[in-house]
Amino acid sequence: MDPISVTELSNQIKRTLEPPFSNVAVTGELGNYRGPHHSGHVYCNLKDAGAQLRLIIWRGTFERLKFKLEDGLEVVITGKLDVYARRGEYSLVATSVSPRGVGGLQLAFQQMYERLEREGLFDDEHKKPLPEYPQRIAVITSPTGAAIRDIITTARRRNRLVEILVYPAKVQGDGSAEQVARAIRKLNALNSALKIDAMIVGRGGGSLEDLWAFNEEPVARAIYDSEIPVVSAVGHEVDTTIADLVADYRAPTPTAAAEILVPELAGMVELAAEYQLKLSKGLRHTLELWRGRLETMQERLSGLGPLNQLRREQQRLDYLMDGLKWNMHHRMKDHTEKLNGLGAQLGALSPLKVLERGYSITRNEQGKVIKSADEIKAGETIITKLADGEVRSTVE
Repeated sequence: MDPISVTELSNQIKRTLEPPFSNVAVTGELGNYRGPHHSGHVYCNLKDAGAQLRLIIWRGTFERLKFKLEDGLEVVITGKLDVYARRGEYSLVATSVSPRGVGGLQLAFQQMYERLEREGLFDDEHKKPLPEYPQRIAVITSPTGAAIRDIITTARRRNRLVEILVYPAKVQGDGSAEQVARAIRKLNALNSALKIDAMIVGRGGGSLEDLWAFNEEPVARAIYDSEIPVVSAVGHEVDTTIADLVADYRAPTPTAAAEILVPELAGMVELAAEYQLKLSKGLRHTLELWRGRLETMQERLSGLGPLNQLRREQQRLDYLMDGLKWNMHHRMKDHTEKLNGLGAQLGALSPLKVLERGYSITRNEQGKVIKSADEIKAGETIITKLADGEVRSTVE
Protein backbone atom coordinates (compact mmCIF):
# COMPACT_ATOMS: atom_id res chain seq x y z
CA MET A 1 0.00 0.00 0.00
CA ASP A 2 1.40 3.31 -1.05
CA PRO A 3 1.43 5.91 1.71
CA ILE A 4 -0.59 9.14 1.33
CA SER A 5 -0.16 12.56 2.86
CA VAL A 6 -2.00 13.83 5.87
CA THR A 7 -3.79 16.35 3.68
CA GLU A 8 -4.98 13.68 1.29
CA LEU A 9 -6.20 11.54 4.18
CA SER A 10 -8.03 14.50 5.71
CA ASN A 11 -9.63 15.32 2.38
CA GLN A 12 -10.71 11.69 1.96
CA ILE A 13 -12.29 11.77 5.44
CA LYS A 14 -14.00 15.04 4.52
CA ARG A 15 -15.37 13.57 1.26
CA THR A 16 -16.45 10.44 3.12
CA LEU A 17 -18.17 12.10 6.09
CA GLU A 18 -19.79 15.25 4.71
CA PRO A 19 -22.14 13.86 2.05
CA PRO A 20 -23.93 11.35 4.31
CA PHE A 21 -24.31 13.98 7.03
CA SER A 22 -25.24 16.98 4.91
CA ASN A 23 -28.66 17.25 6.59
CA VAL A 24 -29.02 15.82 10.07
CA ALA A 25 -31.02 16.65 13.20
CA VAL A 26 -29.18 16.13 16.46
CA THR A 27 -30.41 16.66 20.03
CA GLY A 28 -28.15 17.41 22.92
CA GLU A 29 -27.17 19.88 25.61
CA LEU A 30 -25.16 23.02 24.99
CA GLY A 31 -21.79 23.06 26.71
CA ASN A 32 -18.94 25.54 27.02
CA TYR A 33 -21.22 28.28 25.70
CA ARG A 34 -19.60 31.73 25.96
CA GLY A 35 -21.84 33.77 23.73
CA PRO A 36 -21.10 34.96 20.21
CA HIS A 37 -17.54 35.59 19.07
CA HIS A 38 -16.58 39.14 18.04
CA SER A 39 -17.36 38.04 14.50
CA GLY A 40 -20.92 37.18 15.54
CA HIS A 41 -20.40 33.42 15.14
CA VAL A 42 -20.93 30.96 18.01
CA TYR A 43 -18.51 28.14 18.85
CA CYS A 44 -19.49 25.68 21.59
CA ASN A 45 -20.17 21.98 22.22
CA LEU A 46 -23.23 19.79 21.79
CA LYS A 47 -23.12 16.89 24.23
CA ASP A 48 -25.03 14.13 25.97
CA ALA A 49 -24.07 11.62 28.65
CA GLY A 50 -21.85 9.61 26.32
CA ALA A 51 -20.22 11.96 23.84
CA GLN A 52 -19.81 15.50 22.58
CA LEU A 53 -19.05 17.23 19.30
CA ARG A 54 -18.11 20.72 18.28
CA LEU A 55 -21.02 22.96 17.30
CA ILE A 56 -20.81 26.01 15.05
CA ILE A 57 -23.65 28.50 14.64
CA TRP A 58 -22.90 31.10 12.02
CA ARG A 59 -23.85 34.72 12.66
CA GLY A 60 -26.85 34.76 10.28
CA THR A 61 -28.40 31.73 11.98
CA PHE A 62 -27.66 33.06 15.47
CA GLU A 63 -29.25 36.48 14.80
CA ARG A 64 -32.50 34.82 13.70
CA LEU A 65 -32.91 33.13 17.09
CA LYS A 66 -35.69 34.56 19.28
CA PHE A 67 -34.59 32.83 22.47
CA LYS A 68 -31.37 33.08 24.45
CA LEU A 69 -28.76 30.32 24.31
CA GLU A 70 -27.14 29.26 27.58
CA ASP A 71 -25.09 26.44 29.05
CA GLY A 72 -27.17 23.34 29.80
CA LEU A 73 -30.00 24.25 27.42
CA GLU A 74 -31.34 21.17 25.58
CA VAL A 75 -31.72 21.92 21.90
CA VAL A 76 -32.40 20.26 18.58
CA ILE A 77 -29.82 21.22 15.97
CA THR A 78 -30.54 20.81 12.30
CA GLY A 79 -27.45 21.14 10.15
CA LYS A 80 -24.60 19.40 8.43
CA LEU A 81 -21.29 17.83 9.35
CA ASP A 82 -18.24 19.82 8.41
CA VAL A 83 -14.63 18.55 8.48
CA TYR A 84 -11.94 21.14 9.10
CA ALA A 85 -9.00 19.34 7.46
CA ARG A 86 -6.34 21.79 8.63
CA ARG A 87 -6.95 20.78 12.26
CA GLY A 88 -8.32 17.31 11.70
CA GLU A 89 -11.60 18.31 13.42
CA TYR A 90 -15.17 17.75 12.49
CA SER A 91 -18.02 20.00 13.60
CA LEU A 92 -21.77 20.18 13.34
CA VAL A 93 -22.73 23.41 11.57
CA ALA A 94 -26.24 24.50 12.55
CA THR A 95 -28.73 25.75 10.02
CA SER A 96 -31.49 25.97 12.64
CA VAL A 97 -31.65 25.77 16.42
CA SER A 98 -34.75 25.08 18.49
CA PRO A 99 -35.22 24.26 22.15
CA ARG A 100 -36.12 20.66 22.91
CA GLY A 101 -39.62 19.99 24.20
CA VAL A 102 -40.91 23.56 23.66
CA GLY A 103 -41.14 25.93 20.74
CA GLY A 104 -38.47 28.52 20.25
CA LEU A 105 -40.90 31.42 20.56
CA GLN A 106 -42.42 30.01 23.75
CA LEU A 107 -38.97 29.68 25.28
CA ALA A 108 -37.99 33.15 24.15
CA PHE A 109 -41.18 34.55 25.70
CA GLN A 110 -40.49 32.75 28.98
CA GLN A 111 -36.88 33.93 29.09
CA MET A 112 -37.89 37.53 28.36
CA TYR A 113 -40.70 37.38 30.91
CA GLU A 114 -38.45 36.10 33.69
CA ARG A 115 -35.73 38.67 33.01
CA LEU A 116 -38.04 41.69 32.82
CA GLU A 117 -40.02 40.52 35.85
CA ARG A 118 -36.80 40.43 37.88
CA GLU A 119 -36.11 44.01 36.80
CA GLY A 120 -39.60 45.12 37.96
CA LEU A 121 -40.99 46.19 34.58
CA PHE A 122 -44.33 44.50 35.33
CA ASP A 123 -44.80 46.00 38.82
CA ASP A 124 -48.05 47.89 39.41
CA GLU A 125 -46.26 50.74 41.18
CA HIS A 126 -44.84 51.88 37.83
CA LYS A 127 -48.20 51.95 36.03
CA LYS A 128 -49.72 55.36 35.33
CA PRO A 129 -53.47 56.08 35.63
CA LEU A 130 -55.43 56.60 32.43
CA PRO A 131 -56.92 60.06 31.77
CA GLU A 132 -60.61 60.29 32.60
CA TYR A 133 -61.46 62.71 29.78
CA PRO A 134 -58.72 62.59 27.09
CA GLN A 135 -58.82 65.09 24.27
CA ARG A 136 -56.13 63.60 22.05
CA ILE A 137 -55.17 59.91 21.71
CA ALA A 138 -52.27 58.59 19.65
CA VAL A 139 -52.44 55.16 18.00
CA ILE A 140 -49.27 53.30 17.00
CA THR A 141 -50.14 50.50 14.60
CA SER A 142 -50.23 49.58 10.94
CA PRO A 143 -52.14 52.26 8.97
CA THR A 144 -53.71 49.59 6.72
CA GLY A 145 -54.72 46.98 9.29
CA ALA A 146 -58.14 46.25 10.73
CA ALA A 147 -57.06 47.46 14.16
CA ILE A 148 -56.83 51.14 13.21
CA ARG A 149 -60.21 51.01 11.47
CA ASP A 150 -61.83 49.46 14.54
CA ILE A 151 -60.25 52.04 16.85
CA ILE A 152 -61.26 55.04 14.73
CA THR A 153 -64.82 53.72 14.18
CA THR A 154 -65.32 53.05 17.89
CA ALA A 155 -63.84 56.40 18.92
CA ARG A 156 -66.04 58.37 16.51
CA ARG A 157 -69.13 56.49 17.60
CA ARG A 158 -68.47 57.23 21.26
CA ASN A 159 -67.18 60.78 21.09
CA ARG A 160 -66.36 62.77 17.95
CA LEU A 161 -64.71 65.49 20.03
CA VAL A 162 -61.77 63.21 20.88
CA GLU A 163 -58.96 63.56 18.34
CA ILE A 164 -57.22 60.40 17.10
CA LEU A 165 -53.60 60.83 15.99
CA VAL A 166 -52.28 57.87 13.96
CA TYR A 167 -48.56 57.15 14.00
CA PRO A 168 -47.96 54.43 11.34
CA ALA A 169 -45.55 51.64 12.20
CA LYS A 170 -44.70 48.19 10.95
CA VAL A 171 -46.18 45.68 13.41
CA GLN A 172 -45.02 42.37 11.91
CA GLY A 173 -41.79 40.99 10.54
CA ASP A 174 -38.17 42.11 10.66
CA GLY A 175 -37.61 45.56 12.09
CA SER A 176 -41.19 45.91 13.37
CA ALA A 177 -40.22 45.98 17.05
CA GLU A 178 -37.69 48.75 16.40
CA GLN A 179 -40.31 50.79 14.51
CA VAL A 180 -42.89 50.48 17.29
CA ALA A 181 -40.33 51.35 19.96
CA ARG A 182 -39.08 54.33 17.94
CA ALA A 183 -42.67 55.59 17.49
CA ILE A 184 -43.33 55.44 21.25
CA ARG A 185 -40.16 57.38 22.04
CA LYS A 186 -40.80 59.91 19.27
CA LEU A 187 -44.29 60.74 20.53
CA ASN A 188 -42.94 61.20 24.04
CA ALA A 189 -40.21 63.51 22.76
CA LEU A 190 -42.77 65.66 20.89
CA ASN A 191 -45.48 65.55 23.52
CA SER A 192 -44.84 69.05 24.86
CA ALA A 193 -46.20 70.28 21.52
CA LEU A 194 -48.61 67.45 20.66
CA LYS A 195 -50.35 67.32 24.08
CA ILE A 196 -51.19 63.61 23.83
CA ASP A 197 -53.24 62.35 26.79
CA ALA A 198 -52.77 58.62 26.11
CA MET A 199 -51.62 56.22 23.42
CA ILE A 200 -52.78 52.86 22.10
CA VAL A 201 -50.07 50.46 20.95
CA GLY A 202 -51.11 47.26 19.21
CA ARG A 203 -52.47 45.38 16.25
CA GLY A 204 -55.11 42.84 15.30
CA GLY A 205 -54.98 39.11 15.89
CA GLY A 206 -52.54 36.60 14.49
CA SER A 207 -50.20 33.77 15.35
CA LEU A 208 -47.54 34.00 18.02
CA GLU A 209 -45.00 34.74 15.32
CA ASP A 210 -47.23 37.48 13.86
CA LEU A 211 -47.48 39.17 17.27
CA TRP A 212 -43.82 38.70 18.12
CA ALA A 213 -42.83 42.36 17.72
CA PHE A 214 -44.75 43.07 20.94
CA ASN A 215 -42.65 40.49 22.79
CA GLU A 216 -39.38 42.18 21.88
CA GLU A 217 -37.30 44.00 24.48
CA PRO A 218 -37.12 47.37 22.63
CA VAL A 219 -40.92 47.68 22.71
CA ALA A 220 -41.07 46.68 26.38
CA ARG A 221 -38.41 49.24 27.32
CA ALA A 222 -40.05 52.01 25.32
CA ILE A 223 -43.45 51.38 26.96
CA TYR A 224 -41.87 51.28 30.42
CA ASP A 225 -40.03 54.58 29.80
CA SER A 226 -43.07 56.33 28.30
CA GLU A 227 -44.38 59.34 30.22
CA ILE A 228 -47.60 59.13 28.22
CA PRO A 229 -49.98 56.45 29.59
CA VAL A 230 -49.93 53.40 27.28
CA VAL A 231 -52.80 51.02 26.56
CA SER A 232 -51.65 47.78 24.98
CA ALA A 233 -54.11 46.25 22.51
CA VAL A 234 -52.45 43.29 20.84
CA GLY A 235 -54.42 40.51 19.15
CA HIS A 236 -57.41 38.94 20.84
CA GLU A 237 -58.33 38.45 24.48
CA VAL A 238 -56.52 35.08 24.66
CA ASP A 239 -53.25 36.59 23.42
CA THR A 240 -50.84 37.87 26.06
CA THR A 241 -47.63 39.65 25.11
CA ILE A 242 -44.77 41.26 26.99
CA ALA A 243 -46.17 44.64 25.89
CA ASP A 244 -49.47 43.79 27.63
CA LEU A 245 -47.63 43.12 30.88
CA VAL A 246 -45.52 46.29 30.80
CA ALA A 247 -48.27 48.67 29.61
CA ASP A 248 -50.22 50.84 32.04
CA TYR A 249 -53.42 49.07 30.93
CA ARG A 250 -54.04 45.95 28.85
CA ALA A 251 -57.06 45.98 26.55
CA PRO A 252 -58.26 42.60 25.21
CA THR A 253 -58.71 43.99 21.68
CA PRO A 254 -58.06 47.26 19.79
CA THR A 255 -61.81 47.98 19.85
CA ALA A 256 -61.86 47.53 23.61
CA ALA A 257 -58.92 49.93 23.91
CA ALA A 258 -60.95 52.67 22.20
CA GLU A 259 -63.96 51.93 24.42
CA ILE A 260 -61.77 52.12 27.53
CA LEU A 261 -60.06 55.40 26.63
CA VAL A 262 -62.80 57.35 24.82
CA PRO A 263 -65.63 58.46 27.14
CA GLU A 264 -69.12 58.35 25.64
CA LEU A 265 -70.26 61.86 24.73
CA ALA A 266 -73.90 61.25 25.68
CA GLY A 267 -72.86 60.10 29.13
CA MET A 268 -70.59 63.12 29.47
CA VAL A 269 -73.45 65.48 28.57
CA GLU A 270 -75.73 63.80 31.09
CA LEU A 271 -73.01 63.92 33.72
CA ALA A 272 -72.31 67.57 32.93
CA ALA A 273 -76.01 68.41 33.36
CA GLU A 274 -76.03 66.60 36.69
CA TYR A 275 -72.90 68.45 37.79
CA GLN A 276 -74.41 71.74 36.62
CA LEU A 277 -77.53 71.13 38.73
CA LYS A 278 -75.43 70.24 41.76
CA LEU A 279 -73.22 73.26 41.16
CA SER A 280 -76.25 75.55 40.83
CA LYS A 281 -77.72 74.26 44.09
CA GLY A 282 -74.38 74.55 45.77
CA LEU A 283 -73.92 78.11 44.55
CA ARG A 284 -77.38 79.13 45.72
CA HIS A 285 -76.73 77.63 49.12
CA THR A 286 -73.36 79.33 49.29
CA LEU A 287 -74.83 82.67 48.24
CA GLU A 288 -77.56 82.43 50.89
CA LEU A 289 -74.97 81.53 53.47
CA TRP A 290 -72.74 84.44 52.55
CA ARG A 291 -75.71 86.80 52.31
CA GLY A 292 -76.62 85.94 55.90
CA ARG A 293 -73.03 86.40 56.97
CA LEU A 294 -72.87 89.73 55.14
CA GLU A 295 -76.03 90.98 56.83
CA THR A 296 -74.63 89.96 60.19
CA MET A 297 -71.39 91.77 59.44
CA GLN A 298 -73.29 94.85 58.28
CA GLU A 299 -75.21 94.88 61.52
CA ARG A 300 -71.98 94.54 63.44
CA LEU A 301 -70.31 97.26 61.38
CA SER A 302 -73.26 99.61 61.71
CA GLY A 303 -73.20 99.01 65.46
CA LEU A 304 -69.54 99.98 65.52
CA GLY A 305 -70.16 103.34 63.70
CA PRO A 306 -69.45 106.66 65.56
CA LEU A 307 -73.10 107.77 65.46
CA ASN A 308 -74.28 104.54 67.06
CA GLN A 309 -71.51 104.72 69.62
CA LEU A 310 -72.55 108.33 70.42
CA ARG A 311 -76.16 107.24 70.75
CA ARG A 312 -75.18 104.39 73.05
CA GLU A 313 -73.11 106.80 75.16
CA GLN A 314 -76.06 109.26 75.25
CA GLN A 315 -78.33 106.44 76.33
CA ARG A 316 -75.81 105.42 78.94
CA LEU A 317 -75.64 109.05 80.15
CA ASP A 318 -79.45 109.17 80.34
CA TYR A 319 -79.40 106.00 82.45
CA LEU A 320 -76.74 107.53 84.69
CA MET A 321 -78.73 110.81 85.04
CA ASP A 322 -81.90 108.91 85.90
CA GLY A 323 -79.96 106.91 88.43
CA LEU A 324 -78.42 110.06 89.86
CA LYS A 325 -81.83 111.80 90.13
CA TRP A 326 -83.33 108.78 91.80
CA ASN A 327 -80.40 108.54 94.17
CA MET A 328 -80.52 112.28 95.01
CA HIS A 329 -84.28 112.17 95.57
CA HIS A 330 -84.01 109.29 97.98
CA ARG A 331 -81.04 110.82 99.74
CA MET A 332 -82.88 114.19 100.13
CA LYS A 333 -85.89 112.36 101.47
CA ASP A 334 -83.74 110.49 103.95
CA HIS A 335 -81.94 113.69 105.02
CA THR A 336 -85.24 115.60 105.30
CA GLU A 337 -86.68 112.95 107.53
CA LYS A 338 -83.54 112.94 109.66
CA LEU A 339 -83.56 116.77 109.81
CA ASN A 340 -87.20 116.83 110.83
CA GLY A 341 -86.44 114.36 113.54
CA LEU A 342 -83.51 116.41 114.75
CA GLY A 343 -85.68 119.58 114.55
CA ALA A 344 -88.31 117.97 116.70
CA GLN A 345 -85.68 116.92 119.20
CA LEU A 346 -84.16 120.41 119.15
CA GLY A 347 -87.58 122.03 119.49
CA ALA A 348 -88.27 119.94 122.52
CA LEU A 349 -85.06 121.27 124.07
CA SER A 350 -85.70 124.94 123.03
CA PRO A 351 -86.05 127.51 125.89
CA LEU A 352 -89.06 128.90 124.07
CA LYS A 353 -90.88 125.71 124.89
CA VAL A 354 -90.00 126.28 128.52
CA LEU A 355 -91.37 129.81 128.29
CA GLU A 356 -94.64 128.49 126.92
CA ARG A 357 -95.02 126.54 130.13
CA GLY A 358 -95.01 129.85 132.24
CA TYR A 359 -91.28 130.32 132.66
CA SER A 360 -89.37 133.46 131.62
CA ILE A 361 -85.78 134.57 130.97
CA THR A 362 -84.36 137.85 132.30
CA ARG A 363 -81.35 139.62 130.74
CA ASN A 364 -79.65 142.90 131.34
CA GLU A 365 -79.33 145.42 128.57
CA GLN A 366 -76.13 143.76 127.49
CA GLY A 367 -78.09 140.54 126.87
CA LYS A 368 -76.52 138.62 129.73
CA VAL A 369 -78.89 136.20 131.40
CA ILE A 370 -79.44 137.14 135.06
CA LYS A 371 -79.30 134.06 137.15
CA SER A 372 -79.06 135.75 140.62
CA ALA A 373 -80.44 138.93 142.28
CA ASP A 374 -76.90 139.86 143.20
CA GLU A 375 -76.14 140.40 139.54
CA ILE A 376 -78.41 143.49 139.29
CA LYS A 377 -78.44 146.95 140.91
CA ALA A 378 -81.17 149.42 141.73
CA GLY A 379 -82.04 151.62 138.83
CA GLU A 380 -80.72 149.11 136.32
CA THR A 381 -83.00 148.21 133.44
CA ILE A 382 -83.73 144.53 132.90
CA ILE A 383 -85.57 142.75 130.14
CA THR A 384 -87.83 139.78 130.85
CA LYS A 385 -88.54 137.40 127.99
CA LEU A 386 -91.96 135.83 128.09
CA ALA A 387 -93.59 133.32 125.76
CA ASP A 388 -95.36 136.00 123.70
CA GLY A 389 -93.17 139.08 124.22
CA GLU A 390 -90.81 141.01 126.47
CA VAL A 391 -91.25 143.25 129.53
CA ARG A 392 -88.70 145.99 130.37
CA SER A 393 -88.42 146.86 134.05
CA THR A 394 -86.36 149.17 136.30
CA VAL A 395 -84.91 147.69 139.43
CA GLU A 396 -85.84 149.61 142.68
